Amino acid sequence: MDKLHIIDTLGSFVEPTDQEVINWSKVDFSNLETNGRLRADVRRRIEKHFETYTLRIKALGYNAMSFDDLAHLTVLPCYNSSLSLLLRDYSLLYKRLFSIAKQQDIKILINTDYLFRNNDIDNLMNEQHLTNEEMFIKILTIAFESFPEIDGVILRIGENDGKDVKSRFLSRLTLRTPDKTNALLKKALPIFESYNKILIFRTWTVGVYRVGDLIWNKRTFDTVFASIDSNALIISMKFGDTDFMTYLQLNPLFFISNHKKIIELQTRREWEGMGTYPSFVGWDYSRYFQELADNDTIVGIHVWCQTGGWAKKEWTNITFLKNSSFWNELNTYVTVKMYHERCSVESAITVFCHEYTIKDVTEFIRLLQLSEIAIKQGLYIRELAEQQLYFRRLRVPTLLWITWDTISLRPMNLFLIRALIIHPEIAIQEAHTAVTATIEMISIAEKIKLKETVIASLRFQNATLLLFIGIKKHLLGVGQTVDLPKLQRQINTYHSQFPQHYTISRLKSTGTKSRYTHFYHLLLGGLFLRKKSSYRKRDKIFLATSPIQLWIVQYYLRKTKSHLNNQSMGIDVLFR
Repeated sequence: MDKLHIIDTLGSFVEPTDQEVINWSKVDFSNLETNGRLRADVRRRIEKHFETYTLRIKALGYNAMSFDDLAHLTVLPCYNSSLSLLLRDYSLLYKRLFSIAKQQDIKILINTDYLFRNNDIDNLMNEQHLTNEEMFIKILTIAFESFPEIDGVILRIGENDGKDVKSRFLSRLTLRTPDKTNALLKKALPIFESYNKILIFRTWTVGVYRVGDLIWNKRTFDTVFASIDSNALIISMKFGDTDFMTYLQLNPLFFISNHKKIIELQTRREWEGMGTYPSFVGWDYSRYFQELADNDTIVGIHVWCQTGGWAKKEWTNITFLKNSSFWNELNTYVTVKMYHERCSVESAITVFCHEYTIKDVTEFIRLLQLSEIAIKQGLYIRELAEQQLYFRRLRVPTLLWITWDTISLRPMNLFLIRALIIHPEIAIQEAHTAVTATIEMISIAEKIKLKETVIASLRFQNATLLLFIGIKKHLLGVGQTVDLPKLQRQINTYHSQFPQHYTISRLKSTGTKSRYTHFYHLLLGGLFLRKKSSYRKRDKIFLATSPIQLWIVQYYLRKTKSHLNNQSMGIDVLFR
C-alpha cells in the first residue's frame, strides 16, 4: 500500500469561545452548536477554513486526514428527534468536507473512542441485550453505509473523554483486559474487510486497567494482537513509551510482530508550549525515522498538528489558519518533508526557509540548534528526564513538574522530584545555559529579520526560562537562600507582562533537599517507582489493592484542590 501521511483536522472546527481553558484533545462540538442545531453559517465557516487547510497540507505532502468523530457521523434509529435533527446538520457538514478532501485525493479517517455512549444508546443496548462489541459493529455498519467516502477508522481504547467535556456523547473506558481487546479486534476486523476499510488501532494507553500498559508492555502487546492476520489492520504507536515529550527513545514495540504500523508524531507540542515559543522536533524525529528506515512494517506517519492537551485561551493558535504559530508550521512542514522525501533535517529546513523567505539558512539552523538547548535544559530537568521510571502500569512522563500551561509546586510534587535528583546544582547550571541560548536566538532572529511576532515569542521564552531558574531552585531545594517573597514578586511581574504566561501556584516554604531526601527516596523512589518496566512482586500487590489506593488519592486530591483532578481524565484513574 502507499505510505500514509496523516494529519489531524481539529483546527478547522475551532470557533470563538468564552472558555478560559480550552480542551484541545478533540473538537469541542458543544461550542459549535446553538439551541441544539449546527447553524448554516457555522457550517460555511468550517468549510471555508477546511478548504484553505486542505490545500495547504496537500501541498506539503499529506495524503490522509483524521476527523473527529464517529459519534457525530452516525445516526442510530434509536436517537431522539432532537439529536437526530442535530446529527443531520453534522451529516451535511461532513458530506461537504469529505467532498473537498476527495477532490484533493485525500483519504478520510474517522477518530473514535471505544465506546461512546449516551442514554439512547444505553437504552437500546439494554432493550436488545447488545454487547459492547455488537453495538460497535452496528455503529460501524451504519457509518460505512452512510458515508462510503470513509477510508477507515482510528480507534482509541486507552483513554476516554476528559472530565470537562460537554457533549451529546461521552466515551467510557470499556476494554479492561488484553484478552477482551483481542476478542474485539477479531470481531470487528471482518467488518472492515467486508467494506474494504482500514482499522488504525492506537496503542496509546494511560495505565488504566490491565490493558493500560499496552503502549510499552510486550506481553500485553502480544496478547492483544495474537493470532490476528488482517490486511485491514494497522497498529498506530506514539514514538515513545509515554506521551509526546522529549528525552524519549523510540518505542521498541515497533520492531516486534509483522503487523503494519504507523508512528504518531506531534508538531504542536502540547507539553512544550503549544507553539507559543519554539520546540523544534526535527533532529529527534529524524533520528526516529533513521532507526525505522529498514523496518518494512512501517506504512506511514500520523502528525497531530493541533490536537492534544489543555491550555488557557491565550495559548490559542490554529496551525495554517487563524493566528497560526510559525513554530508549529515549521514542525509540521519539516516532519512530512523528512519522512516523505527521506531528506535530512537541514535539507527540510532549507526548503522551508525558501518558502518562508528566510534568506540566511545557516543562521536559522543555528537558531533551531539553540532552541533544542533551550527546551532540553530550560524546560526539562535533564537528570530527571533521562531516568526511565515506571509507576504501576504507567511509564512516568519525562516532564514531571509542568502540566501543559501550569507549574505544579505542591509539596508532594516537590518531595518526589527532590527524591529523584542527585545533582540539583547541575540542573541550575543548565537552566542558565538555556537562558543564554534564548538570548542568542533573539539576536539571530533580529539579525535575519524574522517577523516581529516570531521575535516576540522568543522574548516570551526567554522571560519564562529566566523565571524558571528561580523556580527550579525552589523546586529542587537548592541552597538556603531562595528569597521566596522576591521570587513571588518576579512571578507576579511575569504574569502581568505576558498574558500567555505559565500559571504558577503561590510559593510555600518546604525546606531544603536534605530534610526530605532520605525518607521520600525510600517511600516514593524505592517503594512505588521502579527503574525497569518489568513488574516486581510488590507492584503486583499494589495493583491488587488498587481500591484502597484510589480512596487515598481521591482524599488527597479533594483536600489539596488539585487541578489534576479536573483536567483530562483525572489522575485518580491511574488507580483503577
